[in-house]
Amino acid sequence: MFDGMRERDAVLWTSMLSAYAQRGEPDAALRFFGGMVAAGMELDAVVMVSLLLACGQLGWRRHGRSVHACCVRRFLGMPLSLGNALVDMYVKCGDFALAERVFAGIPRRDVISWSALILGHGLNGRSDVALGLFDRMATEGIQPNSVTFLGALSACAHSGMVDKAYAIFEGMKRWGIEPELKHYSCMADTLGRAGRVVEAVKMIEEMPFEPDEAMLGGALAACRVHGEMEAAEQVSKRLMDMSPGKSGYYMSLANIYSDAGRYSDAERIRDFMKEVKVSKLPGYSSVELDVDRFHRTSNGV
Repeated sequence: MFDGMRERDAVLWTSMLSAYAQRGEPDAALRFFGGMVAAGMELDAVVMVSLLLACGQLGWRRHGRSVHACCVRRFLGMPLSLGNALVDMYVKCGDFALAERVFAGIPRRDVISWSALILGHGLNGRSDVALGLFDRMATEGIQPNSVTFLGALSACAHSGMVDKAYAIFEGMKRWGIEPELKHYSCMADTLGRAGRVVEAVKMIEEMPFEPDEAMLGGALAACRVHGEMEAAEQVSKRLMDMSPGKSGYYMSLANIYSDAGRYSDAERIRDFMKEVKVSKLPGYSSVELDVDRFHRTSNGV
């Protein structure tokens, strides 16, 4: 539709660019930006925010720094939306020093500013920093949102702080925020990493959402790490019902049986795979390198 339009003003170009960036299509966003420049469109703050979002999604720190420099030249006094976008971009590119420098220079930080930094630190295992920011944010009277809590819970998961995670999770309702699937997933991850696997599976079973494959896969990996056989069988059944054609879940349960010395049960799972024609991918195995991730490892593992 856009290509067929004769009249394309700056608002239309900007809306299209923002849509690509917001939908997680950074390559398309950057190609579209090239078209904007060629068409002589004005590059306002909204355009720059979308560009920074795309750079962050791609991990393009060098390009993001170029956009940052352009913003400094173009805007007298950095708009809050741009400051927040810069923090988000630098965090996603792993440059926490620059993210914190930009954050410190924002005169009136809002919940988006704080949440971007807390989530970035939390997801990257910088737990003490993330939780310190979370506490500092509360003392400054900034009301957290769901993203803030996700960052704080992620920090707890990486540091094994179960009691702190429970306190933060329960604190969401005091702020009028209902936990979403992603918050329950973080809690289950925290419990699984800490060896409280049965507790994690119980939370998954009792939460008001249907778990996704990533959440159940993480629980199954934790079951293997901590030798929780009954929980592993329970989670495996759900995964097999959810995705009956995925060999990794069958192989994981078979490996858990083997680890426990239950070789006949492991063989039973492999026989069942042959019976229902579930094939293991040649040259690959499903190996749990962390309690919340499955990775394909090549040849011979």
